[in-house]
Amino acid sequence: MAVPLSGPLSQLKMAREAKHADYNGSQSMGIISLYDLVNGGQANGSTVDYPTVNTNCLPNPADRGSYVEVFQVYKYTNGTVAGPFTHYLNPAQAATASAAVNTDILYSNAGLTTTVVAHGSGSNSYWYQLATGLSNDQLICGSNIGSAWDTTSTGAMSNKTCGQP
Repeated sequence: MAVPLSGPLSQLKMAREAKHADYNGSQSMGIISLYDLVNGGQANGSTVDYPTVNTNCLPNPADRGSYVEVFQVYKYTNGTVAGPFTHYLNPAQAATASAAVNTDILYSNAGLTTTVVAHGSGSNSYWYQLATGLSNDQLICGSNIGSAWDTTSTGAMSNKTCGQP
């Protein structure tokens, strides 16, 4: 059996499902660490050693990779605004959003497998980020100022400018 799609959930029953594939079983589970249950192992105090997460299953591979989030991104096209979106950077390219430079690749998913579509190349078409409630590290230009940029067909940032778009 699997975890039910509706109704109340039980941490004990989810632990039984994770370890024994028996949601309604009667196995003793001892101490259950939610961290261990989600991530596998027993490093955080669980009595039971849970299996590692199966990242190959569909429709879920669970995304457990590393990435840098770029929040509050909007798409401006000829007076029309769409968004907000969250874009993602590979931390090997930029450790924070404010460290992003032209040529860094922006992704539309946290798995860093789908690049952001090409957009920009003109004053009437660009991506931008507002400075509302974000830290300087979360802002493409840092220092609480807005920013604008284009993306190429490979998702690379280009024409990055700082200041309100």
